[in-house]
Amino acid sequence: MKRYGLLVMAVLILAGCATPRLTNSEMVTLVEQFVADESLKRDHTISAFRLDSYAELSDEYLILRSSPMRHYLVKLVPRCNEIAFAPGILLHRRFGNSLSEGTDFIYTPDSLPFRCYINKIYPLTRDQHDKLREQIKAEVKELELKEQQLSSEGTTQD
Repeated sequence: MKRYGLLVMAVLILAGCATPRLTNSEMVTLVEQFVADESLKRDHTISAFRLDSYAELSDEYLILRSSPMRHYLVKLVPRCNEIAFAPGILLHRRFGNSLSEGTDFIYTPDSLPFRCYINKIYPLTRDQHDKLREQIKAEVKELELKEQQLSSEGTTQD
């Protein structure tokens, strides 16, 4: 009985440490709603693009950063679920230092020859980038609160 109690306590502690994460479909919905709400305009080609860093939002969306003030929301096709588990990404550009829809693609070192083509490029202002990050944080916080409510309801019913 003592072991059972310790096991239950360990499971609860580990469950409390787990960070909630939006599902892929929830994130895609959030990003696509953001694109619509902000009336983001596509830019088919970005000249003088140099990848500085990136953030994976979902299997379909990334934010590519070329400098602290230049962020791009990029939609990929097909979905690229390898990016979430890769230590980094590689960018293949057909034309020198530009980034183009349709011809350029992203892949991970382990996934070659699988290619995720850049389908859409949306330049983001600093304010739009920050707003999108805040919306994602708010959704995750809401998810955390729901999980806390569910877990507290579950413990009160026992």
